[in-house]
Amino acid sequence: MDNMLLQILDCDYVETNGKPTIRIFSKTEKGGTVCVFYEGFLPYFYVDAGSELEEYLKERKEVVSVEKVLRKPAIGYTTKEREYYKITLASPKHVKKLREELTKKRWVKQVFEADILFKYRFLVDHDLGGMRWMEVEGVKIPTKTVKCSSILAKKLEPVEKEGNAPMKFLSIDIECLPENELKPLSPEDKVILVGLAFDPPYRGMETVVIVAKPFSNGEKNVIGVEGEKELLSRLLQIIEEYDPDVITGYNVQGYDLPHLIARLKANKLPLTIGRCTSKPVKARKVGEYYEITIPGRVVVDPYLILRRDPYQRFKRYDLNTVAKLLLGEEKIDIKFREMKEYWNGSREKLEKFVDYVEKDAKLALDILLKRRLLDKFYELCKISGLLLQDVFGGQSKRIENVVLYEFRRRGLLMPCKPDQKEINKRREERERHGLKGAVVLEPERGLHKDAITLVLDFTSLYPNIIRTYNISPDTLVLEEIPEEYEIAPNGAKFVSPKLYRGVFPSILDQFLEKRIKIKKLAKQATGERKYFLNAVQLALKDMANSMYGYTGFLLARLYVLDVANAITAYGRKNLLLTKDLIEKNFEGCKVIYGDTDSVFLKTPMTSLDEAEELGKRICEFVSERLPGTLELDFDKLFKTFLIMTKKRYAGWCFSREDGNWVDTIITKGIETVRRDWCDLVSETQQKVLEFILKKGDVKSATRYVQEIIIKLKRNEIPLEKLTIVKSITKPLDEYEGIQPHVEVAKKIAKRDPARAPKIGDRVSFVIVAGNAMLSKRAEDPEFVKEKNLQLDWDYYLSNQILPAIERILNAVGVTKEELLGGGHQMTMLDLFNSNAKKVETRKETIEEVVKDITLEGWEEFVCMRCKRSYSRVPIKGVCDCGGELRMVYRGSLGMKCLQ
Repeated sequence: MDNMLLQILDCDYVETNGKPTIRIFSKTEKGGTVCVFYEGFLPYFYVDAGSELEEYLKERKEVVSVEKVLRKPAIGYTTKEREYYKITLASPKHVKKLREELTKKRWVKQVFEADILFKYRFLVDHDLGGMRWMEVEGVKIPTKTVKCSSILAKKLEPVEKEGNAPMKFLSIDIECLPENELKPLSPEDKVILVGLAFDPPYRGMETVVIVAKPFSNGEKNVIGVEGEKELLSRLLQIIEEYDPDVITGYNVQGYDLPHLIARLKANKLPLTIGRCTSKPVKARKVGEYYEITIPGRVVVDPYLILRRDPYQRFKRYDLNTVAKLLLGEEKIDIKFREMKEYWNGSREKLEKFVDYVEKDAKLALDILLKRRLLDKFYELCKISGLLLQDVFGGQSKRIENVVLYEFRRRGLLMPCKPDQKEINKRREERERHGLKGAVVLEPERGLHKDAITLVLDFTSLYPNIIRTYNISPDTLVLEEIPEEYEIAPNGAKFVSPKLYRGVFPSILDQFLEKRIKIKKLAKQATGERKYFLNAVQLALKDMANSMYGYTGFLLARLYVLDVANAITAYGRKNLLLTKDLIEKNFEGCKVIYGDTDSVFLKTPMTSLDEAEELGKRICEFVSERLPGTLELDFDKLFKTFLIMTKKRYAGWCFSREDGNWVDTIITKGIETVRRDWCDLVSETQQKVLEFILKKGDVKSATRYVQEIIIKLKRNEIPLEKLTIVKSITKPLDEYEGIQPHVEVAKKIAKRDPARAPKIGDRVSFVIVAGNAMLSKRAEDPEFVKEKNLQLDWDYYLSNQILPAIERILNAVGVTKEELLGGGHQMTMLDLFNSNAKKVETRKETIEEVVKDITLEGWEEFVCMRCKRSYSRVPIKGVCDCGGELRMVYRGSLGMKCLQ
């Protein structure tokens, strides 16, 4: 017998003689790969049914056994176990069919755990999980079914161990030339270049480029071959030799791997690029991207990780932008339409093309590893039990898996996922009763200066509410009434923790208590250990914070609206209690805003140090009077604080960093980092906030915006700052309605098929002047430069600058009229008569008349019948309802529009 300490990377099963064998692909402490085989484990599920079940299943060959067991339901408090049927089957492939059969039987009340994946059924039952360590006792066996050493396990035991085994990473970037330039990036396009980056190096090389034609630049890492088939064969050879644990690449799940799979099929080459000799790689389309399954390996796409990261936001997610911001590096500049020229051109051009694909592969790997994007996900695996390949998905998967471990220990049964009928029923319930959100205290609008505003946060508010009030699906009082229970503000009842501690509170006790310990250790740690501990505490934080919303998620196995509403109801109750405690006990302090888990408190202080000390005293005072584990914590302070409305504010923020005060401007609800804002808006907004918050100079802020407007009208703003970027998320012909970026994509495809945007591409556009509807006036910036087209400054003023700036200035008393020029009110006729250019005829449209007139006080056009407002006059000169349009000029209705 051999004993091995292994870390779990991947898990699946194979069938031998009709029986399942579990395979666990694992890593040794030194980075070696071992496949653990385990025999004798069979799939099972539970059924709440009448005695007819036994007769029904008696002659079924796929059924190994039917036995009565004592279990409890997961929803509703009960002290009593009851009988359920446990059905064990010969193979996982029989489970789905039998589950569907039984759910249709009138004598079956409910089926439980019949859709738990077999690999997770095994891992949960053995208290194992993704990236966790295990002690394996078994014998080494020879096998040709996997491409690594193997062991047949007799015994598996979970082991608590810090850290992770060394891993091997391979980054892939491919380039293709379109077979048909009218249909670029189709499955028929041949692969001409493959860039590979390795960590650790492969045969001493950090990168390799395979070129689909004879080529050498004197470097051993550039391999020239004869055509696509040989290129793909060489790629397969390198993958097998290097044997990576993780395959990565930027947008590798959106393009590179799906296309490689298509080309391997087209060339009749093997698809077994995993660690298994028989199971091929699989690509399943899920939304815009593909789920790629490679047995024994993990596919990681840094593009998708960053897109889903709530803590990191980029205006654009293309590789060049992200690499520049995260690494300080840029791609080599070759445009898609130039690739054919570089491929067929001079030796120098081909060398640059080779460098281009090599750099792309290296940048993707550096983003993943240098920015340590995987560290948190390793720990999320260990906490939830999910395998690394599965942990990148939604939060509900992680929660359900971690809950499944606890259910097994307690003898509770997990319901199956809801079908469409159940989802519709839940949706109707929500519409009737509502899913209550957090309380938001009415803000005191305006600029708060000359005194410091404190921000005090509840520490992990909702997780601690669950802990404090013992809120969980299995503590909800339904039929069985306990001796002690608490009634939540929404009317739901929960059993006292003295009688029974619920699953959710118990799990959160573990998470939050462990996080406190880990954070303390991290403060003392250095180097790799500090990074590791920080990843652990972030993973614990993510898991804890995601649990509160789970029971209100329509697709959750444990959806209970009363539980979800009880959590937010207690949040409202404690926020109001905190406001009351502060204002009654601390003279001169007033809560000017409150949102979910934060209290914004205006103080009489002007000193940062004194205000911080006051904040800490208030937190200590309030925390002593809050129930259970609820706690208020000092977060930060604002020297100046501007509130526009609920959920919209900005402030000059100060916080401690290594004992020193550091400042920054913080905004909420007015951010302009979304891709439907141009860069000019972000720059203008930031400058305006600096004038108001740091200098208290509203006049300069107003003047600055007016100067921007003048520059805009004079075409003095660089085109790049006026460019808007949006992604193509589906085929162009599937878009409903007319959208600007889609129209531009169609124009580009028509003018230059080689540049036609594909799904996932980001399309840049600007809005040009003209009478057509806005979407039709969206244009490709390069085309605008080439043709020297005039931009529509009215659009940029009305749809970009004003929406982002007006609310800020309005909160400090600057009206739209003042912003756009001020002065006495005039009628449209006055405006026309005062201009040097006199209107000679009434045949012109209002747009033609106004185009040479400076409209400093113009606001909008309003219909005199239905009161609808327009930022520009419709082509027909009247409202859609047929009503007359009048221009609003400096607050007054002016002359009607000329038709």
